[in-house]
Amino acid sequence: MKGSAEWLKLDQQLSKALHKKDTFVHKSVRDFCLSAHYLLETIGTWSADWFVYTVVNAAKAAANPYDMMFSSWKNSEKKYLLKILDRISPTEVSVCDEDMLDELAPKVTTLINSLLEQKFDEEARNEAFSGIIFVERRHAALALVEILRHHPFTKDAFRVGCLLGQSDSGHRHSFLDITRYMSKQEQKDTLREFRNGDKNLLVCTAVAEEGIDIQACGSVIRWDPPLNMAIWAQSRGRARRRRSTFTLMFSKSGDGEAKVKQWEALENEMVRLYNDPSRLPLVTNDEDEDDNEHSNLEFRTKSG
Repeated sequence: MKGSAEWLKLDQQLSKALHKKDTFVHKSVRDFCLSAHYLLETIGTWSADWFVYTVVNAAKAAANPYDMMFSSWKNSEKKYLLKILDRISPTEVSVCDEDMLDELAPKVTTLINSLLEQKFDEEARNEAFSGIIFVERRHAALALVEILRHHPFTKDAFRVGCLLGQSDSGHRHSFLDITRYMSKQEQKDTLREFRNGDKNLLVCTAVAEEGIDIQACGSVIRWDPPLNMAIWAQSRGRARRRRSTFTLMFSKSGDGEAKVKQWEALENEMVRLYNDPSRLPLVTNDEDEDDNEHSNLEFRTKSG
């Protein structure tokens, strides 16, 4: 059959390209594997299994030539991706308490204990708990949301929402970026529910640090150390309640503690300089005099 011969030719061409390791499909699969490995190492077995199962099944549906989720992909790329994914049959993850407790990284356990402790402290003061967790990577944010929604210690304690940054780039996205579609609720709805108390915990990427109006909350936690002083200041600024807390998670074996001390020193120096009464005023007397000279000027236009 002519169609079969054309498909065989196409398959041979794509297979040859894939072995070169420079095709868009190959890069997509490679990035997906790297992301799953990152979740395995930093969040635990459960998160990696959940990620593989969720993304593979969603990508299989999106690889359909008639699906518009990958509108920038060629149909030949979609077909070849689907051929690769059909070889994978991941098992749906269990959400029973035993599996959730046994398959998480120690850092996740530390996060959960910190959240529960802070929630207890706020409620002891007759204050409603509200918190934000900042995460650098979109797939890590989604995995943490799923864990907090199903973990036996947190599923009834927190009403979790998710805010993800949305790329406006004109470049086409790999199938890994199907995670852009995995947060089903609109951001404005999530923010409204957080403000009115229907949700009391948000897991956010950098989108929540860049101008979105989030009201004061009692607990701010950074899952990843901030990359620079500006990010440090932005995330700290979200802890606006009178007795709010700011928690930064990092490994004691790395340089995280040294960086924290450096940022604290820089922040203290900025505050000192700002409050220094001897610093030069922003407006000089001459500028004041110029303003007074022109304060009585009138500007008139001819009426139409």
